[in-house]
Amino acid sequence: MRLGISFLSVAVLGAVVFLASPSDSLPEAEAYKIDPVHSTVIFRINHLGASNFYGRFNGIAGDFTLVEGGTGSVSVTIDAKSVDTAHDKRDEHLRSPDFFSVEEFPEITFKSDALKHMGGPKYEAKGTLTLHGVSKEVTVAVERIGNGDARGTPVTGFEGTVTIKRSDFGMKYGLGGPLGDEVRLILAVEGQKQK
Repeated sequence: MRLGISFLSVAVLGAVVFLASPSDSLPEAEAYKIDPVHSTVIFRINHLGASNFYGRFNGIAGDFTLVEGGTGSVSVTIDAKSVDTAHDKRDEHLRSPDFFSVEEFPEITFKSDALKHMGGPKYEAKGTLTLHGVSKEVTVAVERIGNGDARGTPVTGFEGTVTIKRSDFGMKYGLGGPLGDEVRLILAVEGQKQK
């Protein structure tokens, strides 16, 4: 009887070790590089309390990792000089110390090691947004748009949104007057899977 119990114990222990072994672990993270041609960053701010005004940044780079249906990481770098509102004089003002001060702070970055699947197409990315030389923790609501194929290379796309206060990042020009404090950022990115 003891021999039978001992044999059974060894068998169960072996099964547990097998199930916990690295060869039978969760899916590995897949790496993607952001395609700047098919990605964009848009911002929205209120003007005169009467309307919402939109602009964009044309320079975006970065990468992200993804465990299918699980966790991941994100790193996005935006070229502050690439701000574009379809009005040259306004764009030059936005590049000045009144706003982005691009000579002193040429990059806007968002980095997260906490991309979390929330169910369905919904994800959440908690990370650090660095803007105008100030770093703040933010939570970006993310939606996975879908998957595709770019000439044999798998691609996937996400859209993230977050609302910030520009005064939190030291950008106070026009506050209480023509411009609102809250800015909504929309990051729509398409990533190409890396081999």
